[in-house]
This record gives sequence, C-alpha cells and structure tokens, in this order.
Amino acid sequence: PPSLEGKTIGLVWNGKANGDIALRRAGELIQQRVPNVKLKFYSGALPTPTFILDQAKAEIDVAIGCTAD
Repeated sequence: PPSLEGKTIGLVWNGKANGDIALRRAGELIQQRVPNVKLKFYSGALPTPTFILDQAKAEIDVAIGCTAD
C-alpha cells in the first residue's frame, strides 16, 4: 500500500531461532514511525502451515516474514 498508516501488519515467523526477535523488533520500529499501525504475530513452522497463512490473509493488510537461523 502507499502508506502503512492505519494498517494491520502481520509478523509471520517460521519458527527458526531468533526470527521472532527480529520480527518483533521490526514491528516496534514501524510503530515508532507510522501512526495507528497494529501488529499481529503468527507463529508457524517450516513451511508455515496453510491454515496460518489463510488466517493471516484474512486478518492483515501487509505481511513481514522471516527465515532466520
């Protein structure tokens, strides 16, 4: 979208070590810079199960995913 203001951002973690830390930090930084942003965290696996992706698609406007080691 042209702006993240007022949007819900999904943080999609695949369960790899420390990826959750990186995602949560990215969310914090976005919230500091963009008004009215909401965050939703999704904990998955590798690969992320379809039902989690489907839930995220229904609930969020934008997704950030990570594959950390």
